[in-house]
Amino acid sequence: MALVNVTAAQVRYFVAVADELHFGRAAERLRIAAPSLSQQIARLERTLGAQLFERGPRSVALTAAGRELLPLAREAERTHRAVDRWRPGSDAAALLRVGVVAAGAGSVTTRILREVVETQPRVRVELVRLAFFEGAGSLRRGDVDVVIGPAEEAAGEGILAEPLADEARVLVMPADHPLASRASISITETDDLGFVTIGDVPPPVRDWWLVDPRPSGARPRVVAQADGVEGLMELCAAGIGVNIAAASAETHYRRDDLAFVPIHDIPPARIDLSWREGHVADAVAAFLAVARTVRGQD
Repeated sequence: MALVNVTAAQVRYFVAVADELHFGRAAERLRIAAPSLSQQIARLERTLGAQLFERGPRSVALTAAGRELLPLAREAERTHRAVDRWRPGSDAAALLRVGVVAAGAGSVTTRILREVVETQPRVRVELVRLAFFEGAGSLRRGDVDVVIGPAEEAAGEGILAEPLADEARVLVMPADHPLASRASISITETDDLGFVTIGDVPPPVRDWWLVDPRPSGARPRVVAQADGVEGLMELCAAGIGVNIAAASAETHYRRDDLAFVPIHDIPPARIDLSWREGHVADAVAAFLAVARTVRGQD
């Protein structure tokens, strides 16, 4: 099995899970959130086209493909570490973990990451995908250094935030839905539809995204819940219900059986850049400076 198109971070994640045979312990060792680690391993499995772990309710075990990959991954990890030591200026290189919720700020996030990589050679960026409402906890635990996500994602004591971008909101629905061919719709046209949401969302946040109550006085009807964005999209594609999301979801979760139609008469979603209060490390300061420059160009 060849490690083609596999990042150094994915190799490190795989080795950690293979060593611990427990996603929670591996996540603690790596200092990232357990759901993010699970997502990264699933992404690695998709890249390689092979299942690497058997996941049971109380145990994790390597598959035959995982056992074949492990010695190669260990060697690759040793190689990456040696290259880091030999790279000029590597002693001063700083790892910056950037937590991104859903699609972050879409193309703005992409431009920020590209600018940091191109202009900050002493900053090594690691992208960490965060589930909804992981932002604040991940920052406080030190799992990530900055978070890009909806305004409520990393709010609270000990956390600083500033607006990064505004995104229009769209109705996510099956591609064959009667509203799917429209250029845009009004929120009142969704009053009679059933909605799917992410579970365990604080009521004020859920109500804002669902526009509850509506200008018409109607209350949206929730018909199903998912445990993450991917599950949410599956429910929408299956016709179980519809959802309101930020416009960049169309880019990040595009698929043939889904449609994303702008809602023209509701406020946009605000995407924030957040970080821990107190001493700001040089890598974080560099990232903030680049993000503010990119934001000012819009």
